[in-house]
Amino acid sequence: MSASEPSSSPGFSESDNSDPGTFSDEMVFHQQLKNVLFDVEVPEGLKASVLESLQQDGAGDVVRDHSPGSSRTRFHKRPSTIAGLSACLLFVALLTFFWAAQQPVIALSEFSPEQNPEFNLDSRLLPDFDDNFSAKLPPQGAWHSKDRLALIGDKFYGVSTSQSSAHDAAVGFFRLRMGNAQPVFVALVQIPVHRVEPLPSQTGFDTGSVEYAQLKKGNYATVKWVEDDRVYICIVFGGPRELEALGRALQSASA
Repeated sequence: MSASEPSSSPGFSESDNSDPGTFSDEMVFHQQLKNVLFDVEVPEGLKASVLESLQQDGAGDVVRDHSPGSSRTRFHKRPSTIAGLSACLLFVALLTFFWAAQQPVIALSEFSPEQNPEFNLDSRLLPDFDDNFSAKLPPQGAWHSKDRLALIGDKFYGVSTSQSSAHDAAVGFFRLRMGNAQPVFVALVQIPVHRVEPLPSQTGFDTGSVEYAQLKKGNYATVKWVEDDRVYICIVFGGPRELEALGRALQSASA
């Protein structure tokens, strides 16, 4: 070979020189993959088991291949890799869908002390919430305020009314300070909307829509509403006076 002849570069051929737009398309594809992966809400433990099974089948070798010999063009030459990743994402999404669909729908009355006297509202007998969905306080009102209305223990407890292995609802207990008077105690239950029927007609805390109960274990005032993707059930330990005090506290902070 003469000095004027260009030397061939090992490992790369002229056909490997892809169009710059190809790399841009690959970046868009990777970003879409990442968005899908992080947007899918997967039950705890499901993602780990799927990834473990994929590693046993050898699919994990594709993800771990970061050697210098790998190239973007090699990735484009393996359409089966793209198809495999897409199938894995679809498989995880389908598992999540079927897992949610198999969760039982619960009657709204199961979470009401006036309709279900066996409903447990003793925090000493409830386990910590298992976080199978993200517990969150209502956006409207003073539920996030720690001035007069405070979440006791800064934690949620789990409630199960069905045979599901996961908790059906999360409940937080609040203390409303009343100056020199005895504080008012409140339980706030929340359930994802797809787990409850029928849904309440109210879209916010409204003392005009309330149910009262006088049971052996105490008096209760219950208000139910739908807000965002949650059904909230507020149970005040007391009667009209305690309920009105909570209503004033929520309205004064949100005004």
